[in-house]
Amino acid sequence: MRSLVFLPIRMRIANAGGDCGCGEQVNVKRNVVFKENLVRPSLNRIVPFLFLFLALTSRSGWVVADLGIAHVAPLTGPVAIEAKEYNLGIRLAIAAANASGGVNGQKLSLKTEDDEYTPEKTVAALNRVGASEVLAVLLPIGSPSMSRVLDDRILEQNRLPMVGVIPGAELFRAKTNPYLYHIRAGDHEQYRKLVEHALTLGLKRIAVVYADIPFGRDGLAAVDSFLRERQQPLVLEKSIPVKGSIDFSGVLGGLEKATPDLVIVITPAKLAGEFVQAYRGRGLPGTIAMPSYGNAPSICQIAGDANARGVVLAQVFPNIRNTSLPIVRQYQDALRLHGEKEQKASLFQLEAFIATRVLIEGIRRAGNDVTREKLIAALNAMSKFDLGSFVVSFSGARHTGSNFVEISMIGRDCQLVY
Repeated sequence: MRSLVFLPIRMRIANAGGDCGCGEQVNVKRNVVFKENLVRPSLNRIVPFLFLFLALTSRSGWVVADLGIAHVAPLTGPVAIEAKEYNLGIRLAIAAANASGGVNGQKLSLKTEDDEYTPEKTVAALNRVGASEVLAVLLPIGSPSMSRVLDDRILEQNRLPMVGVIPGAELFRAKTNPYLYHIRAGDHEQYRKLVEHALTLGLKRIAVVYADIPFGRDGLAAVDSFLRERQQPLVLEKSIPVKGSIDFSGVLGGLEKATPDLVIVITPAKLAGEFVQAYRGRGLPGTIAMPSYGNAPSICQIAGDANARGVVLAQVFPNIRNTSLPIVRQYQDALRLHGEKEQKASLFQLEAFIATRVLIEGIRRAGNDVTREKLIAALNAMSKFDLGSFVVSFSGARHTGSNFVEISMIGRDCQLVY
């Protein structure tokens, strides 16, 4: 700031002596007098305004810096579909909030980092965010990355709050991390609901196909446990790698021999769509079910509407077409008013919209001059916050905000039926 204020004065002083370089005594004296006469009135005029400006900018309500939020996620790689949709939902919530005046008189800004689904890059990105003025990070994706983040205590080292973690695997929730806040219901609640739904319909021969990553293995263990409680062991379990091109022939051959009534698929959305395409192409008759990570539009786009029809999905957020719910109406209104070109509604976006709204409410409750510490205190005190028929509750000991789980099915034209 000093250079900006005083630079014009220095320029005028430098020009005052002329360019002759003659060094005559009379000219030196004349220059000294001229500079004194120039500088004193200028400082007398500028200094009071300078102090006034510093005083005003140090007071809450006059701070001109934005309130920073970060999204660290794999915008490239095997789960890029999810990451890009989440990013759209975050941007939508921020745009809607800023259009309404921001938070406590300040605008929100978003910093986005692509970690390429690589744990090392996730850690590096979070360390960069932690060293910045960003208040919190939203919706990281990937159990390999999150396992590394928690094992290395990256959030604790940076004192960085994280809101809305994907996936909702139980291994990330079993012990409450003071910096980690989950919005969605836990994965175990989804698996329990899927198992109960299947057994109610008489589908007792159940197989699991899972991604060979922490969240997939956690899902397999959960389904197996819930079935054993009901004396219904799995008929088959098969892992598939998370990589570019997958050969499903071994998995499909095993399923053909096991003849399950139901196959529960625990993978990211793209891999789920590829499996549905291969399974239906093989002509296998069993029903397919998935947790919420099996995004209907992705499955339909990859496998085709006809192959996707009948796939059962657990959902941890409301139906995006149910505008009788205030939170869905708010999302749809924001999409209409502030959505980006060709942006279409999706459940991933709704989840991100809700997670961002929760974070924004935490920032609002933290008050002026918000810090990460004040934000954490505000989130911990957020009891029964109703966003509009979707309730989120945190406490110091409980960092899972919602227990909402419903069962849906992909119907005609890729529309979800609840």
